[in-house]
Amino acid sequence: MIRLLFSSAGRRVELINCFRKAARELKVDLEVIAIDMDPSWSPACQVADYAYKVPRCTSPDFLDDVLDICKRHEVNLIIPTIDTELIGYAENRDRFLANGTEILVSSADVIRVTRDKGETARVLNDHGISVPRTWNMKDAHNLKFPLLIKPRDGSCSNGIAIMNSKDELARKNVDHDLYIAQEICQGREFTINCFYDRLKGCMSCVPHFRKLVRSGEVCFAETVRIVEFKMFADKFYKIFPGIYGCICFQGFQDDSGHVSVFEINARFGGGYPICDRAGGTFARWIFQGLCGEDPDYHDNWREGVRMLRYDAAVFIEK
Repeated sequence: MIRLLFSSAGRRVELINCFRKAARELKVDLEVIAIDMDPSWSPACQVADYAYKVPRCTSPDFLDDVLDICKRHEVNLIIPTIDTELIGYAENRDRFLANGTEILVSSADVIRVTRDKGETARVLNDHGISVPRTWNMKDAHNLKFPLLIKPRDGSCSNGIAIMNSKDELARKNVDHDLYIAQEICQGREFTINCFYDRLKGCMSCVPHFRKLVRSGEVCFAETVRIVEFKMFADKFYKIFPGIYGCICFQGFQDDSGHVSVFEINARFGGGYPICDRAGGTFARWIFQGLCGEDPDYHDNWREGVRMLRYDAAVFIEK
């Protein structure tokens, strides 16, 4: 029996299904626990074996409540799904480990950099990885319009806006300490799903072209093998000691083939199901590790796999 807890489960039904599929293939008896602020309005909580209400992940009671649930169910692994809960889990990983529960999260040092888009751009640029030109919002005299403004710690494209002039930026009246400015990238946008073994580095790197995105999450996508993105993923292992598990990063490829990176999310991304379908079986490798087996790592996923998402529903009657 393997017991997984999906944190801030929300709408992650497809992610849970990927793990259930892997469990069936490996003949693992799986129990799924899902937690959310309001499980009655969470589709993922409805399809889980057990669901629990917890406070907001930034609440001082959140980790205590999650630990109690883990003790009750003897949870083997917590899978975080949103950016705002990562630092709490990373800083308290040893506390959970002492009670027999692992957390699929990178080290706190990795999370602190990747949660700050300005710091991410600085670190990557310092290590020779191409990033969009990035400005501190206080350096108004250096800004080159038009440009994007975005929250330093934003998610799901919230707060991103195009500014065409200094006057327009002044009218926007955002907190300059909480935002950064970046040049607008041209070309095709990609998400790159990667899996990191703590000792071996990046074991698989699966880019997909984001044909259509809604509220920051990909709807239509297609897997494409781009060597430069794999080179970046391998570099991340050296740049970020403590990187672990599934991470996804965002990048662009322009018409000349030049690629750049503008964001790193140290968690499962919403587009992971296309990676899994194409053969990037991260869920399988996680189970194998939990069962004490050597994961059958590979990077032989399939190009040209398309994901065409549509709205589905879970129905509940009181």
